[in-house]
Amino acid sequence: MHQKFHPPYKFLSAAATVLLLLLIAPLVAQKPDRAVPLKAVQQSKKAADLFELAMAKPDERIPKALLTKAVAVAVITNMKTVGFIFEGGGDGRGVVTRRFANGKWSPPAYIRMAALSIGPQLNARSFSVILLFMNDKSADWLLDKKAVVFDRARAPVAGPVGEIKTEEKEVVPVADVFSYIFDDGRLQSKDLKNLLKNVAISFDNNLNKETYGVKAAEILSDAEGQKLSRVPMK
Repeated sequence: MHQKFHPPYKFLSAAATVLLLLLIAPLVAQKPDRAVPLKAVQQSKKAADLFELAMAKPDERIPKALLTKAVAVAVITNMKTVGFIFEGGGDGRGVVTRRFANGKWSPPAYIRMAALSIGPQLNARSFSVILLFMNDKSADWLLDKKAVVFDRARAPVAGPVGEIKTEEKEVVPVADVFSYIFDDGRLQSKDLKNLLKNVAISFDNNLNKETYGVKAAEILSDAEGQKLSRVPMK
């Protein structure tokens, strides 16, 4: 089933606005005769709604100083936990968008996150994850044709919450990937390697090809992705 996409434009500010629009706007890459699959619309909207909630409170959101430096942003919604009382598996779906050297961002590529073990620190039966890839090295992991496995060398670290006052010379932290959990109605700074074991991102290339005609690696690469992207980051 396919559906035309009419994004709900709710403006935030600066980097957050551009990312929100990108997460909910797969139509930017469509040919006039190609309808967006309903699944793509729903997955993008869930990611956009989650991102908007995560950025709603100035003192509890991802710092603008990080968003303006991020090379890629992934939003995974409704990681459902299954299994034992103390530890179980998890699975969720979402989107990832990448900023290219010319300042434009890719349309959202569709992804899946899975973990074989989830620690007892998370009480919810489902939660969401936001990842910021802070350099080309980590963003290039997304070009793998199979999956991005977050082993010890690639483990995301807990990202700061609340604005960083760069004008007061507060230090902007450095990492390859920053991670956040949205759980219990609020954004939380969480170190994924302590919460999720054997966690990886794979690519829903059936949906990517149905939506764009290409796979995730092409959507997120400079050569092909820039042909699909239209929105610059100011």
